[in-house]
Formats: sequence, C-alpha cells, structure tokens
Amino acid sequence: MCRMTIVTRDEFLVLLLLDQRGVRVSKMTMTPGDNETPEDVVVLTGEHNGLDWKVVATWGTRSDPVEGRELMTMLHGFEGTKRVIGSGFGGPALYPGQLVHEWRGRTDQLPYFVMARADPTVDRIVAVTDRGTEVELSLSAVVPQFGLRFAAAGLPTGEAPNRLIIEVNGQSVADLHRPMH
Repeated sequence: MCRMTIVTRDEFLVLLLLDQRGVRVSKMTMTPGDNETPEDVVVLTGEHNGLDWKVVATWGTRSDPVEGRELMTMLHGFEGTKRVIGSGFGGPALYPGQLVHEWRGRTDQLPYFVMARADPTVDRIVAVTDRGTEVELSLSAVVPQFGLRFAAAGLPTGEAPNRLIIEVNGQSVADLHRPMH
C-alpha cells in the first residue's frame, strides 16, 4: 500500500539528501524552483559524480500530431548553484505501442545521461554502456499529472549509452540498441 504525505520544500530537500545513498530515488515535488513555472513538476532528483540533477516535466503548448499536446521532459544538472546541464526532449508522452520514450545525451565534457518516460507497468530500466557497464536508472513512482513513471541516470565518465533494457514484472521485455557512436 502506497502512503502519500504532503511535505514542505524544506522537508523535501531534507528527504532528498537522506535518499542519495541508493540507486532508486522516487521523491517528487509540486513546488516550482527558480526558473520553473507552476506547471513544471520535478519528477525525479539525484546526484552523479558530484553533479546534482533533477528531471522536470510539463505539458507544452505545441501540438503533437500523435497526442494533441506535447510533454516536455528536461534534465537540469548543477555544480553547486550553477546550472551546467539543461537538455531534454518533447513529443507525445509515449508513442503508440511503446513502453518507453527515451533521451540520451551529454553537455560539453560532462558524463552522458540517460532519461526516459515510462509506462506505469515498467519496473526497471537498465542502461548498458559501450563498455558493457550496466547502470540501473532511478525510477519515479507514477506521477499522477502525466500517468507515467520517469527515469534517469548519469553514466560512468568516458562511457556512452549503447542499449536500454526495459523490464516489466522483473522480466526483460525490450532491448533498445542505439549506440551513440
């Protein structure tokens, strides 16, 4: 049984700091931060190699031919208070028949990140790098405003994304092979 508790932004930040030990981070906040609008929802947060990151989702105004509206999903990375990453993707929440809509990329010399929107049935996403390293993405709970789960992870320095393994009920159901090189 899932229990929800409303917390203040300060309480959220304390919970976030306490939850940096593990792979899975599933906290979210409805309170917009600096440069965010009230429609923006922070759906996932984490830390990678000293870089704090968050994933922000919002329905965009541009019409998408598949869904009639666009879901924007952005990754923001910070070194201290300075934002050093600001990338993401838009489009339909999920394309018809797909369990995951994903993005892979990097900024300057920073490590690659992998980010995804996932069907609520997805319970695990693993990125496999070009060197064979497996990295489990942090996966949010289902975010009610979007009816989706969100996932993200930073990859080891010097390694690029190669494949994504998608699991439902503990079973691999998709292996998305899309090398970056």
